[in-house]
Amino acid sequence: MPVRLANIMKEINLLPDNLLRTPSVRLVQSWYMQSLQEIIEFNNKNADDEKVTYDFTDAVIKIRNRHNDVIPTMAQGVVEYKETYGTDPVVSQNVQYFLDRFYMSRISIRMLLNQHNEHVI
Repeated sequence: MPVRLANIMKEINLLPDNLLRTPSVRLVQSWYMQSLQEIIEFNNKNADDEKVTYDFTDAVIKIRNRHNDVIPTMAQGVVEYKETYGTDPVVSQNVQYFLDRFYMSRISIRMLLNQHNEHVI
């Protein structure tokens, strides 16, 4: 999961600067940063410890809930960008390519989060 989160963050950082500056994209970026930091905290902890497992499960639930509005928020960022800077066919094509990859990555992360919760419960 940390690798997937880091990869998404890396791809977000490759977006055009003007799109990165929109409030909505900055918010999505902050959600991914916070989630990555929270997951990394468990990197060297004992997975056999019940308290660690409980805390990790709690973190997974919080991350999943935090990311509930990622899709509409990212879409709002694209709308904000287009309203401010208009549309450029090349930029639009690159952004669409990013969005396709972003949504697929998001699906895989949600699957991992849900699998963990199903396994623990």
